[in-house]
Amino acid sequence: MIKHELLRMKPLKATKAMKEVSAGDKPHRKEGYWDLLVYKHGLYMRCHIDNGILKTVVFLAEHLRAGAYNPAYELYIDKENEKFITYDRLNDRWLDAKLDRLDLPYYTKASDEKWITRSDSDIIQKYLGGEKGGYQGLLEYQWKVRNQELIRRHKKETDPWDNDLAQIPPLPKDWERWVSKVGVRDNYILYKYDKKGVNTGYCTFCEKDVPVKNPRYGAFKTCVCCRHKVIFKSVGKAGTFVTNNNIVYLIQRCKDGFVIRQFQARRTYSKGKYENPQCSRHEIRRAIFDKNGKAMRAYYWGVYKQCETRWILTGICSPNYWGNEEGMVYGKTIPSLAKNELSRSGLPDMIKTNMKIDPEKYLAVLREVPQMEKLAKAKLPAMVYQCLKNYYNFRNDIHNIKAAKLTEMLGINTQELKRLRKNNGGMRFLDWLRFERATGKIIPDDVIKWFCSEKITSKDIQFIQNRMNAVQIRNYIRRQTAVYKEPSGEIITKWADYLSMAKRLKMDVNDEIIFRVNKLYQRHDELVERCHEKDAAIKAGEILENYPHVDEICGAIKEKYEYADEDYTVLVPSCIEDIIFEGRNLHHCIANSDRYWERIERRETYILFLRKTSETDKSYYTLEIEPNGTVRQKRTMYDRQEPDIEEANKFLLKWQTVISERLTSEDRKLAKESRELRDKSYAQLRDEQVIINTGALRGKLLVDVLLADLMENAG
Repeated sequence: MIKHELLRMKPLKATKAMKEVSAGDKPHRKEGYWDLLVYKHGLYMRCHIDNGILKTVVFLAEHLRAGAYNPAYELYIDKENEKFITYDRLNDRWLDAKLDRLDLPYYTKASDEKWITRSDSDIIQKYLGGEKGGYQGLLEYQWKVRNQELIRRHKKETDPWDNDLAQIPPLPKDWERWVSKVGVRDNYILYKYDKKGVNTGYCTFCEKDVPVKNPRYGAFKTCVCCRHKVIFKSVGKAGTFVTNNNIVYLIQRCKDGFVIRQFQARRTYSKGKYENPQCSRHEIRRAIFDKNGKAMRAYYWGVYKQCETRWILTGICSPNYWGNEEGMVYGKTIPSLAKNELSRSGLPDMIKTNMKIDPEKYLAVLREVPQMEKLAKAKLPAMVYQCLKNYYNFRNDIHNIKAAKLTEMLGINTQELKRLRKNNGGMRFLDWLRFERATGKIIPDDVIKWFCSEKITSKDIQFIQNRMNAVQIRNYIRRQTAVYKEPSGEIITKWADYLSMAKRLKMDVNDEIIFRVNKLYQRHDELVERCHEKDAAIKAGEILENYPHVDEICGAIKEKYEYADEDYTVLVPSCIEDIIFEGRNLHHCIANSDRYWERIERRETYILFLRKTSETDKSYYTLEIEPNGTVRQKRTMYDRQEPDIEEANKFLLKWQTVISERLTSEDRKLAKESRELRDKSYAQLRDEQVIINTGALRGKLLVDVLLADLMENAG
């Protein structure tokens, strides 16, 4: 359509009939619109066809009532070319907007109807070929045109995707059966409750009746026939139920190389039809790789621009992805791929273990840690899984990541590698093998496995390993665990603290009666009391033997970190005795734990005192800070925090701002090292899921409590 030619079309002015109707169309208040006056006919319309172009003009009620004859808008439609355009007579401009998007007065939308003669409405309907004429027919046509334009725009983007995905091969013939039997891991034994006892039940994996003994609803057992883990369910109580959603994978060869297809699957057991469950599966992701195993493109199934559900291009999997997308992998396509595309990946070896894995994440991490192929082919799946969980830490913890031989890479010999493989050992097992080699003392495999299951490392027992061998240590921890019903990690902490205090009290910690004490918790608590009663000066002297620079460091930082306002004051202890008295006054462990003295000695953290300015001689809160003023901990009586800490935190933010201006480059260097040590410590605490077992915070993760306490100094 040529605009200047459109404007030369026959003008359409208001008719006599239109003027008469509008004269009687008085504004009224419509129900539901309290402050809105509307007309019966908000818009008045005429139309005309000239040279195949439909021209429709729109008049406003208020203009007609004021005596106007000219329209407010002129709409031109070229059906053959599926185009429309509107001329705004009021502002002398062309518009691409639809009728419902024109700048019309507020009353037009609330009006009861749009006025148009029957003949004009029929002209519009016949020209457009729709079901309706008039205003609604015009608007529906415009919607249709806009929708087609949108589809054409979208197809420019989606057609290349569809062409790319055309290379995806069909599903294997036995795919549905495999998903139901292998992919969905949840299985059940269904039994009919009987007061006289139940001897048989239906196993959903065996698909037949199997012997059972004393079944209990919801209990996890192992089927005596198929040896699969099952859940007992009573037929009369279960009703209709579904399994958990399971991730399953299908890897297939395609034109570019191969594709990893990810599905979600589950089974539904309908009441009364337990022997015929319905298995549903839904494909959610496709990742295409080249013949060398390099990720090229990935797609996910989702809603595309709020228009349709389809495959959408997305990013490839990152080696840093933290989500858990592990699932069973269909095995029949793997042998062929293992000879070519996956021959240098180790992925087929991992799939053979019949364990869940995320093959896309595996290949992503493999590009960062190519040595993972050796681990997979050496049948060390536990180490592979640890690498997948955090490849950065794994790479740093390996003895020599660039070594050609696996034994050299792991820092063990051939015999130790066999032991590692036999026990499916991970990094903890490897750590114990290295420890065994360093000490020259053989540790049985079952002892190492026990230490690993309890998340105990060789560093955890350094305080006692020169007096007891690994078997004796394991047996001692077991006995104490049985007595006190505490986890092994808590027992080790109590044991180490007990021996540390015993050494300070000049007890012979090399005497078996002392270091292998029978009632550990009782003796620990007794020494805590004795340490609090012991003269502070003598105790300070003992501390200085191991940490000779603590007093000197306290004196050196005093001027830098002390600060006060009208409400609060931060003080630096002058000597070890000040810290000891602080611990006694607030009844916390600061003076009785070596870790704080060690941190001060290496200038990782410092101990400061937060006091109320009106009572600077009275202990209030103890602070542990990093060299740049970052507050790691703030604790009052019995290692607690009270509600008043919220007000104190405001002062601490002010204090951090002040001391930031006093820091030197050396302080900032120490702060950087402190932060790295802190992050590594917190990561280890989270990996090991260390839980607080006493006090008001009992049951919470220690790392969560420490992170909540942390106040970073942004200065």
